[in-house]
Amino acid sequence: MRTFAVASLLSLALVVPATAKPVITSSEETLARICLEGGVSLDHLLEACTGALSEPGLTPSQRVDLLVALGDVHSWRDDDATASEIYREALDLDHSAVDALNGLGWVLRATESDGSAYEVFQRSLAVKVTVQGLAGSASTGRETGAVDGDTSREMLRAALAIDPGYIWAIREIAWSLHDEARYDEAIDVFREALASNPDDDNALYGLARAQLQTGEPDLALDNLNRVVADAPEHFAALIYRIIALRDLDRNAQALREADRVIAAFPDRSSGYIEKGLALMALERRAEAIETFADAEAVIGPDNALLYWYADALIYDGRLAEALDVIDRGLALDGADHSDYLLKSYIALELQDYPLAKEAAEASLRTGIEDPWAHYYIAITLVHEGATDDAISRFAAAMEGGLPADRVGAFARELVGAGKYVEAAQLRLKY
Repeated sequence: MRTFAVASLLSLALVVPATAKPVITSSEETLARICLEGGVSLDHLLEACTGALSEPGLTPSQRVDLLVALGDVHSWRDDDATASEIYREALDLDHSAVDALNGLGWVLRATESDGSAYEVFQRSLAVKVTVQGLAGSASTGRETGAVDGDTSREMLRAALAIDPGYIWAIREIAWSLHDEARYDEAIDVFREALASNPDDDNALYGLARAQLQTGEPDLALDNLNRVVADAPEHFAALIYRIIALRDLDRNAQALREADRVIAAFPDRSSGYIEKGLALMALERRAEAIETFADAEAVIGPDNALLYWYADALIYDGRLAEALDVIDRGLALDGADHSDYLLKSYIALELQDYPLAKEAAEASLRTGIEDPWAHYYIAITLVHEGATDDAISRFAAAMEGGLPADRVGAFARELVGAGKYVEAAQLRLKY
């Protein structure tokens, strides 16, 4: 009987999960040391930090350090709500705990707003200049408009002066340049990040995005293929790879890739949009419209989806339906100036000039000075008989970057209204 019992215990021992391995494996280690130094799995770190905090005799300073480490573990595990609570608990003990402020700043950036995060990072810098405080302030400050792009980049370079290996800061500089449409400069900085780590997926993805903007879809496709090979579930890379294929006029392949994305992410609109656009490029308009309609039925109303759905209906000459679709998009949160501009265009095609003017003015009220909005308003003013105002608004459109081929189109509007002299003068001016 005794032999059987021993054998049974040995058998049980063989099936104990690896995660049951004790955290402390050496007499020189303590839970607090493991918590603060790391070097073990996140599960073990969580166990060590939680255990260390339950030990008696901790000084307030020790408790703060352990709380920050525990908050970091929860943040790394994407448990931002718990991390936020723990960082705040540390700050209740020490309002000037810089690492707690920085940790809280990053959590707020991910979960609440750049504004609330920026305030926390500013508190951190007021206590002590750190790499994380500089980087967080630079990023959230730029997003909120508290600092301009150049100042943000200066702060990030200062962070790099402290820690030259902080690649995130290099990438953030590149993304800020990308956001300002300084694509050639962004490419150089993304390559700077890749010089430090050639396999940095974020830098490769950013480089590809910039290359798409500079008319290099072949290079972008190569970089996106590398990202997807390393991270097959990288949704944005999958979508921009389809865009690169369309830019290369490889629309049949783009269509196949879009179908794969839809199968993998049936609740995301981008796959359906890319499929519809590939079908439009292949002149399979009816299938494209069906794709957009089916997608709306599957995932519900979506701004971007409804925009391209309306656009496809315009190409098919179904203007009244297009107007109904874009109105559904405008009823949603997140509608932007481009939605209003598309509505204005549709209204112009329907010769509903008051509606076209109203939609174009709504586009400008979003804060985006798009030259097309001024152009559409100029056309409506011609049909109102306000020729001088129309010409003035057209000048604003041209100053804003309206394509030169619109000069002839607007001249035709003036001629159609019997304004021959004004049309001739327009041609002389532009």
